[in-house]
Amino acid sequence: MKIEKYTKLKNGQYKLTFDDNSNVTLSEDLILKHELLLHKEITQELLTQLLEENGAYLAYEVAINLLKTKMRSKKEMREYLKKREIDKSLIDNIIKRLEKEGYLNDLNYAKAFIHDRIVLSNDGPYKIKEKLLKLGVSEDIINNNLNIFDKELEEERISKLINKYTKANKNKSEIVLKKNLGEYLINLGYSKELVIGMVDKVKVNDTLILEREYDKVYEKLSKKYSGKELEYKVKANLYQKGFNVSDL
Repeated sequence: MKIEKYTKLKNGQYKLTFDDNSNVTLSEDLILKHELLLHKEITQELLTQLLEENGAYLAYEVAINLLKTKMRSKKEMREYLKKREIDKSLIDNIIKRLEKEGYLNDLNYAKAFIHDRIVLSNDGPYKIKEKLLKLGVSEDIINNNLNIFDKELEEERISKLINKYTKANKNKSEIVLKKNLGEYLINLGYSKELVIGMVDKVKVNDTLILEREYDKVYEKLSKKYSGKELEYKVKANLYQKGFNVSDL
């Protein structure tokens, strides 16, 4: 088969047109590797080989383009390539090549991920670990690198979150505030033992809050109720919010 024409396409690809008017698309790298600019006649056997190599090349480019956006774990990369319907044997080879070239490294990925979550989020150590496990990073790698999130740092972050949360929830009774705050911090991935101990120290002036809430609830419900029914409805509402209404 004789190559009659080369047509440059996007992304370093060329369309090769043969003397029988058939054509194939190959990467520029393969054209140079096999010296097709010099030797313009190829066999069907070589063409089959070129098409297989080109498929592998394109699949590799897909992986590289994904890594241009941000680092990825091996599991992320494998799942992405599967979604692109790339053959499993090609995926295995691509993963090995990317590891060898240093583009894929779960240890470096875990270090960067932990650093980013500490700096850019409110996540606690347990949530960070959970996320990394879902991303396919081994537990040993996670544990060996998550030790940067020591007890001192955890207490410091919990303290800041407690202050921020209490300031944003000044209308909550102590009971409700502590319950919601505890659940919030534990869901963020902080140690349950640390959370309980630190939240327990939070103090709220229920009397002052009760006075404000009573006025607000009374004004709202008085539009619909009156007399003893109104008083009952007001106390029931405040009781549900965690206030001690026995002195009202």
